[in-house]
Amino acid sequence: MLWCDDYLFVHYPKTAGKTLTRFFVQAWPRPIAGYISKGQVNELADCELEKTGIVVGRGHENLSQSDEIVSAQGGDIRKMKGIFCCIRNPYDLMVSNYHFMRQTYKANMERPNFVIAHENDFTSYCEKVGVSSPKNWMTIDGEQPDNLQIIRFEQMNDDLNRYSEKFGFDMPVLGHLNASKRAHYSEYMCDRSEQAIAKKFAYWFDEGYYERESFGDKAQLKSA
Repeated sequence: MLWCDDYLFVHYPKTAGKTLTRFFVQAWPRPIAGYISKGQVNELADCELEKTGIVVGRGHENLSQSDEIVSAQGGDIRKMKGIFCCIRNPYDLMVSNYHFMRQTYKANMERPNFVIAHENDFTSYCEKVGVSSPKNWMTIDGEQPDNLQIIRFEQMNDDLNRYSEKFGFDMPVLGHLNASKRAHYSEYMCDRSEQAIAKKFAYWFDEGYYERESFGDKAQLKSA
């Protein structure tokens, strides 16, 4: 999470959090505070973090947790100009997460979801892995705050341009950290994995952010 007097960014996992953190650190007025992962420290080294209140922490605080943190600092996220949350096609997100967990398994062997990714093909991974509901990053007490601003992973640059014009903050060049190199998500999907993903990301589908798709009964790529 990242915040200043006027804005808050909450990071749902695997939704370009590193790219967006870099963008907002450069775009927003100071002072800025927040939590980033250890891996982000080097990636943001040129952003003068020592001049901010950004420290190493979990980095994936949901909206209620962020509300408590900002409130403890004397702020009120409901009175901010904007709360930003990035969303992503759930099928693409799960394929990305699966590959990430398999690639970084050796450094995360004690974490159950990484073990599941390591030991299973993609379809079984979708059925077995635990996923936090994105609803928790977009609602407080079951309701979206009026100042929630949605960024779509698939059109991130356009959305950020629109928000920079709307709110008047800077529009630095948008970098692309941790870009994936793999086949399109449809190559990994089948009906079983689709049904499992639809349950885990029901909020995005039910709210109309994304439409469910049909993929047939056999995935072409299991785990590569």
